[in-house]
Amino acid sequence: MTSLTRGPLPASVYWRRRALIGTLALLLVVLFAKVLGAGSDGSSDEDPGAASLAAAGPTSSGDDRPRRKRTDRASASPDEGPSVRPDRAASSSAPVLAIPDGTCDDSDIRVTPEVGSAVAGRPVDLRINLRTLVSEACTWQVSPRQLTVKITSGEDDIWSSRECPRAVPTQDVVVRREATTTIDLIWDGRRSDEDCSRLTAWAMPGYYHLAASALAGEPSDVQFELATPTAAVITRTAEPTSKPSR
Repeated sequence: MTSLTRGPLPASVYWRRRALIGTLALLLVVLFAKVLGAGSDGSSDEDPGAASLAAAGPTSSGDDRPRRKRTDRASASPDEGPSVRPDRAASSSAPVLAIPDGTCDDSDIRVTPEVGSAVAGRPVDLRINLRTLVSEACTWQVSPRQLTVKITSGEDDIWSSRECPRAVPTQDVVVRREATTTIDLIWDGRRSDEDCSRLTAWAMPGYYHLAASALAGEPSDVQFELATPTAAVITRTAEPTSKPSR
């Protein structure tokens, strides 16, 4: 049986190994240099983009500032205009009331009556509107003697301020030709008698005339309807009945 023995190798073998190791080392150096070069190229490529963005930032902000100022000025001018114009229009359209000059003549007072909601069996609101015919403005005393109010139904006299003078309050008012002065009265809805008692009958539903005039003035009347009162509707709530227990 033969045995394998080791001995020194030829010199050419050692040179081949050295050449192979040197080649591998050179390849590693080249690859490492390429990797470093690629990293430096990437950083240099990013710098122009960052620089361009940094340069573009101040340019855009500088352009926006004057535009915002111009927008604010343009929006402020319409707001300021309407805030002044309505005041001018209101001041120009506001009526100037005439100042009363002396006492009104009874014949210069024009009386126009009105009736509010009228339902039989309830008090009725009466409105007496006053204006002058000639004088611009004057002072007139309202009283049962100066003002007469009457309610009729055909030839039937229903109610009169002559019989119930307390219905007309005594007061001084300013009467103008271009503005209406209103006196509010209340009719209790009953017929009147000489004593203006509360024992008289209620006026029945139907049509009536309200006439009013100042002393020595022309009377004026208006027709109104005394409506039938609506009966109150009472709704009973059904109560549950308990069943007897078994």
